[in-house]
Amino acid sequence: MNNNNYFPFERNRYFYGKMLTARDFEIEQRYYNNKRRLLNRVLFGAGVVCGLGVYQNDDTSFSVETGMALDYLGREIVVPTPIIRKLQMVDGYDSLEKSEQAYLCLKYAQYDREPVNNIGAADHDSEQYNKIEEGYKLYLSTDDPMLEDIYGAAGMNTVSVVYNAHGLRIVMVTPKLAMSSDEIDVRFIILKGIDSQPVSFTYSFQSEYFRSGSSGDIELKFTEDSSVKKDVFTADFTLRVVGVSDMIAPVSKSKGEISVRMGDISDKMTVNPAEVYICADTESFDNMKNTRMSTLEKHLSGDNTPIYLAKIDCLNIGTGYIIRNITPLPFAQRTGYIPEDTVSAAAAPEISAPMVQGGAKADNNFLKGGVSTEVESLEYWQKPQVNASYNHKNKKLSFRFGIPSSEAYDYATSSGVVDIPISGAIRVNARFFSQEIPHNLGIGDVSITLSVEYSDAGQRMLLFGSGEVFAGKSEKNVPRIESAAVLNPDKGTFRVGLRLIDYVEGHNVRVRWFAYKPTRDTAEMRAKDNIVVKIEPDIQKLKPLERIRFKAEVEGSENKTVTWSVNDTDGGNIDENGLYQAPSAPGTYEIIACSNADEESRTSAFVIVEE
Repeated sequence: MNNNNYFPFERNRYFYGKMLTARDFEIEQRYYNNKRRLLNRVLFGAGVVCGLGVYQNDDTSFSVETGMALDYLGREIVVPTPIIRKLQMVDGYDSLEKSEQAYLCLKYAQYDREPVNNIGAADHDSEQYNKIEEGYKLYLSTDDPMLEDIYGAAGMNTVSVVYNAHGLRIVMVTPKLAMSSDEIDVRFIILKGIDSQPVSFTYSFQSEYFRSGSSGDIELKFTEDSSVKKDVFTADFTLRVVGVSDMIAPVSKSKGEISVRMGDISDKMTVNPAEVYICADTESFDNMKNTRMSTLEKHLSGDNTPIYLAKIDCLNIGTGYIIRNITPLPFAQRTGYIPEDTVSAAAAPEISAPMVQGGAKADNNFLKGGVSTEVESLEYWQKPQVNASYNHKNKKLSFRFGIPSSEAYDYATSSGVVDIPISGAIRVNARFFSQEIPHNLGIGDVSITLSVEYSDAGQRMLLFGSGEVFAGKSEKNVPRIESAAVLNPDKGTFRVGLRLIDYVEGHNVRVRWFAYKPTRDTAEMRAKDNIVVKIEPDIQKLKPLERIRFKAEVEGSENKTVTWSVNDTDGGNIDENGLYQAPSAPGTYEIIACSNADEESRTSAFVIVEE
């Protein structure tokens, strides 16, 4: 069945005496097909499940192995017997006139089979087909590949072309979600001609919210390995997210720049920054992923996207085209489940090893990817840190060392322009206001500075504060305007208001705004460093199930409240007022009081329970 619409799910309701028609049997088939295909698409994704390797036989022919794939609607595409084709016999061969590079594409198709006579129909409908055969369509395409559907991850990634010239195309894939203080992987896909010179590029930008090592001045560099005869490459880079949360953060502070070199060709292009929503923690990340980013509609998008089995480079010899090179699965379109022993080596470059059950084989490969170290600059008030992580995919052990930095002030900044219309004949002492403006620094307290733009003898000038100050002075062109801003810290927006002290010409006033927000408040950190929590009594002997009230004293903060907890499992109970009841079992148990002004400031008391 070739329908692209799965919903609603409807099935037959049977009852005695029901008249069954062709429509009823079609509903029966559609119900089970649609459910299976929906599960295929959402659980396993689209791509090759097994086989389907592509090989060059000679200058004019190629072979495709038997195998199975799932398309972008979850439909099974099965190639039951090996395929041997002459290049000129494949649909789309004529498109090679536009480009000598083409993609061998595979799509789901169905065909009418077994014609029969319909005895009860009119003459013109007397012939019908008894069966529908589910099969495939193999064709050549010189169109640009649909990388948005391939790498978009059901709406979880931003896919953008950062360079497209001289037969070279570079595509950047950036995740749309990240967790605060975590890492993101940025991938570049490099597509070039087989005869093109080796490619290298540097993508450089400044970032406020992402780091490479400890620096916000980032350079991502790629150099093609000329010993590897490929024309499709991938390059992965890791960036660390700074400690902000619940905000949309551009990867680069402004437009980045990509510098490309290919043989004697050198070129530069600017790149618009992708945006990443930074979540506070794992729970927030999962909620955003499940509710806002990866919707069902995005899972089912890309129904026209084929499976790109191979990239074929050809040569025009006057009488036709011959095959120069075949790159199998150039975009690694594979489903989430690929058994190791069923994937063709030619069809599966760079495939990662599956998870290994048992210890011996896993231990042999444990450090196959080696060991790497990274030094991170911490806040001046933080303690030195050592963290280790193991990447199962790359089999690489990574160590990160955190070293406290010297004390400094850090600010996140933003700026923009708003044109405020002014209308009406009476403008003296008139007031005008803007709509709500997002400052893009997240929620919380933000400082806003405003300036009114005006022209003086052809030069652009900015007025900060009230223009009334310059009345009667030499600056006669200074507009008599006062400006102010009202901040909504819970929404991350503000409004601009103007008061025209005197008549102002024109139909609008241009206001430039500048916003900044401390990302490291040293005064607050000093206060936290000085917070001390004390508990009375600090040690106490009790009988089983006996009660006692603990008191906490907080010094160094106006917030004197604490949160009480028992550190030991089955160590008794304590309420919000510090009333503790001992357990029935003897032992020594730890009582913790944590300052609500700073969760890092805490202290303990101990209870000895004896019979």
